[in-house]
Amino acid sequence: MDLRPASPADLPALTDAFRATFGAAPWNEAWTDESARAALGDLLAMPRSAALVAWDGAVCAGAVLGRDQVRDSFLSHEVQEMFVRPERQRGGVGRALLDAHLAAAAARGVTNVSLLTARESPAEAFYSHLGFRRAGRMVLLVRP
Repeated sequence: MDLRPASPADLPALTDAFRATFGAAPWNEAWTDESARAALGDLLAMPRSAALVAWDGAVCAGAVLGRDQVRDSFLSHEVQEMFVRPERQRGGVGRALLDAHLAAAAARGVTNVSLLTARESPAEAFYSHLGFRRAGRMVLLVRP
């Protein structure tokens, strides 16, 4: 597995992996190629965006996309999308992606990270295992 920053040229592979992930249980979302490509393209084009892709040969095994946000006295990062193909889940891809993504964020001066996910989902359990905690009653997970 090779981890490298995402680029707009990766959109077709990202779109395929995104749709495979979120079209499967427990999400069962109805993304089209067009809507997924637009959403991911927007994230890649956003100022202060950061995206990392896990490649297994020419296949996108998963990715994490987020953006830094300047606050009054610190720099934060919001993970906006993270996905791993269903057949590659529970094999270390997600952890490798998130660890590398967060290390790069820390190197940029990020001091806290947040994300949203479904309450009591496998994703919440995954993020909790990696140190994220619920913030209040929302399904906002924060990692200091």
